[in-house]
Amino acid sequence: MPQKAMVFIDGSWFYHSRQILFDLKDETGFEIDYKRLPLLVGQWVGDALDADVDVVRACYFGTLPLNKPGYNPAKQRVFYLFLQQDCGYEVEVLEMDHRLEHGISDDRRVGVALAASMMHFASMPGAFDTAILMGGSSDYRPLLRRVRDRGKRTLLVAMNNAENRQATSPVLLVDHALFDAPPVFLDEHIDEIRLVRKELPRACKACGQTEVTTWAGVEFYCSKCRSDHHRRVRTCDTCGREEETTWDKDYFYCSQCRKEFRRNGGARAEETSFTI
Repeated sequence: MPQKAMVFIDGSWFYHSRQILFDLKDETGFEIDYKRLPLLVGQWVGDALDADVDVVRACYFGTLPLNKPGYNPAKQRVFYLFLQQDCGYEVEVLEMDHRLEHGISDDRRVGVALAASMMHFASMPGAFDTAILMGGSSDYRPLLRRVRDRGKRTLLVAMNNAENRQATSPVLLVDHALFDAPPVFLDEHIDEIRLVRKELPRACKACGQTEVTTWAGVEFYCSKCRSDHHRRVRTCDTCGREEETTWDKDYFYCSQCRKEFRRNGGARAEETSFTI
C-alpha cells in the first residue's frame, strides 16, 4: 500500500530558489512545470525511501504585499490562482499591508503558517505518513522534531547550495536526525521540472490562417495579423492576465476586467474578481 505524503512548500524560499535554477539553466524562457512538480517530488521521495509514495496534497504558502509603493500585486494573485485552480495546490496567501505593518519578514510569516499547517495535519489520524518539506530555513528544525515525535516520516527537498548561494541552511542539511532519507536537491532534477510547451496548430481569430504556436491563451492571432495590426501580448494592470491587443497606451485592462467593470457599474474589477 502506498505511503501517503503531503508536500509543504515555503513559497518565499521557493521564489529565491527558482531564480537560482534560472541562472543555473541559463536558458531564455525557462519555466517550471508546477502541475507536475508534486508528482515528481513523490517519485523522488519514493526512490529515496525505496517505497511507493502517493502525494495526497501539495500545500503552498506565500505572501501578497498590499499598498506597497510602486508594486502591483495583480500578477502574483494570478500565480496563486493558477496554483490553486489549474494545478490543484492548497494555497495559503498571507496578505501584508505595508501601510499597517512594518519590519515583519516574508520568511517569518510563511514559516509560521507552514509550521501550523504541518502540525495540524500531523495530528489528524491518517492524514499523511510522510511530510515533505520544500524549504531551506533551520528554523524548521523544532517543527520537524515534533512531527517525527508523532511517528511521521520527514523528507527534505532543498537546494545544493552551489556556487556559495546558500538557498538551504547548512545546519538543516547536516542534521540527519531530522529526516528519514538524504535530501533531494531540486538543482539535480532541473531538466525534469522544466515546463515543455507543446507546439500546436491554431487558427487565427482574425484571418482564420492556421499557424503552429506554443501560445496557450484563449485567443490566438497569427504572426502576420499581429504584425499588420501591431498586436502584442500585454499584462492586465488589474488581474495580471496576459492578452494579445493593439492597445498602445501606458495602461492596459484585459477584456474580462473591462467586462467586469461594466457589469458592476464602474466598480473596480480587482474588488470583485479575486477571493483567495
